[in-house]
Amino acid sequence: MWNTILKWVLENYPALAAAIILVIITVYITIKIIKYVNKINESEKKLNELPCESHHQSIQQHSSMKETLDSINEQVTTISKWIMHIDDEMIDRLSQKCSPRVMTALGRNLFDISGARVAIDSNIGFLISEVENKTPKTPFDVENSALDVLLGNMNHPLFNEIKNYIYYQPEEVELTDADGSKKTVKISLYSIIKLMSLELRDRYLAAHPDIH
Repeated sequence: MWNTILKWVLENYPALAAAIILVIITVYITIKIIKYVNKINESEKKLNELPCESHHQSIQQHSSMKETLDSINEQVTTISKWIMHIDDEMIDRLSQKCSPRVMTALGRNLFDISGARVAIDSNIGFLISEVENKTPKTPFDVENSALDVLLGNMNHPLFNEIKNYIYYQPEEVELTDADGSKKTVKISLYSIIKLMSLELRDRYLAAHPDIH
């Protein structure tokens, strides 16, 4: 029954389905993080009093919890990529496949006015380091890793101004195209993240000329 209802919602109201999924994911992750932080705080109070063996076991437990959180983060990233397909048409208006995919004039305009450029500029060291941790071997890997890093850090403060921009804007905004004309574009956090991933890809490749 629930599968039928979910299928109907996905087919007829994909945006609503995406919103529901995001709420569920956010609640689930928040609960996990709160539990994790509480366990860390409790453990830190006792660490200095524990004998060596117990100390070792506690560290192993922390490592296990970190692996669990990393696994959850990977699942969220995968689901986020699936949700992004709902915006495929809009993303194609903001970026186009030119071997590799690049921003269109509309995309570049949104990248600038949304605060995405400032976010990348202000956090480029952190973002490049995160991509490096994924050890990409080819430009294709770099592009995928850049997107994974951004999706996996959507709760990072670097997205605050972008989220504020989206919150205070109407669902559709007017952007300037290459010929100077105005085009109406529907905006979302995912479409902006896609643009940011292209910029992060290019900057990473510029910093790692050995990848080609």
